[in-house]
Amino acid sequence: MRGPMARRSRAHGVSRDGGGSAELPRYQQVADELMKRIGAGRYPVGALLPTEMELCTQYGVSRHTVREALRLLSDAGLISRRRRIGTEVVARTPAAAYRQPTNSIADFLQYAEASRVVVLRTRRVTSDAALAEMLECRPGDRWLRIESVRTMPGDARPICFTTAYVDAGLPGIEARLEQLSGPISAMLERVYGLHIARVDQTIEAVRIPKRLAAALYAELGGPALRATRRYYSEHGALIEHSSAVHPGDRFTYVTTLVRA
Repeated sequence: MRGPMARRSRAHGVSRDGGGSAELPRYQQVADELMKRIGAGRYPVGALLPTEMELCTQYGVSRHTVREALRLLSDAGLISRRRRIGTEVVARTPAAAYRQPTNSIADFLQYAEASRVVVLRTRRVTSDAALAEMLECRPGDRWLRIESVRTMPGDARPICFTTAYVDAGLPGIEARLEQLSGPISAMLERVYGLHIARVDQTIEAVRIPKRLAAALYAELGGPALRATRRYYSEHGALIEHSSAVHPGDRFTYVTTLVRA
């Protein structure tokens, strides 16, 4: 990890009389102490940190100093701050952002080997004119809408929130999704023999909407990447449509281009 959180304070704690390492800014001293307490389990994952005012009193610092310290913890992926709820601990150690190589269709189908998919809900829908245009089908066609999150081991914060559509007519599809651990697209190939010959992807910068902020442990309106993918068969039929919203600090796309 780079930046101020990567360095450890030489102090054993942060005292109210201004003790601690004089070489570090006061907000970093507070952040280092809180990080140490989180790592030791004094503030376990799922617990709330003291309020800003309580931290001000505890460390004898201003509210601005406390907010800067909490910003460092948030940037390190240790806490999630939500209005009217408080500051929740979401990880014991800083998590590195996930990097996805995207150099081939195999990368799309296999990139999630180290991650876990949790299906939140499924719903059968009938395509209206707008949905039919998005899914390249006829109005009235039936689809299964799937909402899920993806996480990495040791980090409670999801990498992304994904909304996907697949053919509702696939036999036993709901049961297959209940057992899902990897990408939907890989399962469709393995179980149903649907060969994916082409993937179209569009990536755009967005802000995290209200309905996804809580599920992503992310700040409402924070920066995010939205990756929209369309998976096609060799005959040009759409097999799956997915839209994944990734908080900006948790995901990096890596592409290698080679001149032919």
